[in-house]
Amino acid sequence: METTITRHVPPQHLIDLINPVVRAALRSRAHAPLDDALLILHVTGRRSGRTLDIPVTYHRFGDELLVVTQHTWRANLRGGAEVQVTLQGRCRTMHAEVDEDPRSVAATILELVRRDGLHATQRLVGLTFHPEQVPEPAELEGAVRRFDLAFVRLTSCR
Repeated sequence: METTITRHVPPQHLIDLINPVVRAALRSRAHAPLDDALLILHVTGRRSGRTLDIPVTYHRFGDELLVVTQHTWRANLRGGAEVQVTLQGRCRTMHAEVDEDPRSVAATILELVRRDGLHATQRLVGLTFHPEQVPEPAELEGAVRRFDLAFVRLTSCR
């Protein structure tokens, strides 16, 4: 049976409205309730030199923090980059690598399903599988291409 895969993300105008509040909360002493789900990724534009402060959801995956995105700001991290990350109320330097290969992204999603379960993974990556079953790798790879998904992998700088 073929799985239908859909993507659900809040409308951009709602994200733009909420992000200043989220950024302020993550930088304040009131950050604790958000710590297990959100961080601020401080990305410097390669051409503009401007710093973007982007609240993103993350997931711990071994020694890495995984961030799923479909946004174009990820281009600034291609080839690897040192970035500032506000996590658990503290700013730290981390190394960012972007995985934009649809086969690799799909394989990571399937690994997350095996490790954390179907529902947790669907919430993390913003995908819904109909019926609620693990899709075939080729189907998932097609969805990754269709929704232009990538993972940003953050690791500690030692």
